[in-house]
Amino acid sequence: MDTFSPEINDAESTDGTLTTDVQRSDVPIMEQDVDNDDLTIPLGPGVFPGIRKPFRSLWWLFHVLLGVGFLLPLLAGLAAIPGFSLLSLGVMLAAQTQVARSGRLRDGFPLLPVATRIGTIGLMVLLFLAPIIMVSSVAGGQRVVSQLSGIPSSSLSAVTLVLQIVIFSHLMLAIANGGSFTCFLRPIRNIRQLRKRLRSGEFPPAVNLWTDRLTAIFQPWHHFVLAMKAVGGALCWLTIPTVLLGMSSTSPHENPGLPGFLSFVGGALMIPVAAWLPLLQVHQATTGRFKAIFEVRVVREIICRVPIRWAIATVLLYALAIPLYLSKVVLPPADAYWLFTPLFILVIYPTRLLIGWVYGMGVKKEQRAARLVRWPTKVFMVPLLGLYSLILFAVPLISEAGPKAMFENHAFLLPVPSGDFE
Repeated sequence: MDTFSPEINDAESTDGTLTTDVQRSDVPIMEQDVDNDDLTIPLGPGVFPGIRKPFRSLWWLFHVLLGVGFLLPLLAGLAAIPGFSLLSLGVMLAAQTQVARSGRLRDGFPLLPVATRIGTIGLMVLLFLAPIIMVSSVAGGQRVVSQLSGIPSSSLSAVTLVLQIVIFSHLMLAIANGGSFTCFLRPIRNIRQLRKRLRSGEFPPAVNLWTDRLTAIFQPWHHFVLAMKAVGGALCWLTIPTVLLGMSSTSPHENPGLPGFLSFVGGALMIPVAAWLPLLQVHQATTGRFKAIFEVRVVREIICRVPIRWAIATVLLYALAIPLYLSKVVLPPADAYWLFTPLFILVIYPTRLLIGWVYGMGVKKEQRAARLVRWPTKVFMVPLLGLYSLILFAVPLISEAGPKAMFENHAFLLPVPSGDFE
């Protein structure tokens, strides 16, 4: 009986068992200081207080919803910026890794602490800017009336200027002191903290602490490397089947026999690639090794152990990814990509978490499923994966992007509408 051991790298051990190092984590653990300063309190919503503390639980839920509500726009914004879309893919791979290691879907939000704090700052900034917007609107109306009637305007413009200076200063002090809810509600304390730190020379280190904590959680280099490995590994698997698949659909041929045969071969090769590659990407990100993308034996064993879960997750992955190709029928202008990218993130992120969960369940399970479950599931999945291959074949025929649309595979590569946008 094959078993997975979390202690050794992918290899066959002396007793012939299949192993994988899924428990190794490259994510640093943030130490929580006991100081009451807003710069040193833990970021994010923290641990669920429990149903016995209803008010704290509601406050925790509010933080979670605020963080998740800001996380998707944050990833969409990264994906829509040329050169930063790799970071968005890396964040999703890191989320898959966390889910694979823990087996819990709720662990698939590694940037939730950052998103929660930045979302808090954004919400409070909007609330404090509302008075300025209203007063400025009234002042603008008075100026128009004064110009038309010749009546001298009141001093509301001066009040607007003073209000802008006061609120802007308050917002900057609140953000510099950590950006928590209490910082925005206690302006006098912010001034005292600033004066105290300026006198003691602790202000620059305090601000650097806030920046370092965000950087330690966001880990831009770690996410960039994850994305580069995933894209490189995916292209190694996708290039040959995709090129063969497009032989008869990308250009006319006088003798369609050979191109048609090559397209059939490419479509047949795409079926096992589509079955294995989602789990292979999780395996690569979890182990941290580039060559792990080629360790088919590991993912085949996982499929044998959790075939039903694998089938459901795979069907959802491609069923939600296929409609995204409709955005390629007529390529929108570059400015419109900002509208499509959030949809791509919203569709791809949950399915990637589900694939990571399947990987983690397969690693932890010690026995294969019964053959009466495994083989019918595999036979059932072959035509469905073949349908996905057929849709990829038809993409150049309906897309304004032409043959290159086949290589913009959203299920494995960058979560953006078009590769040209990169």
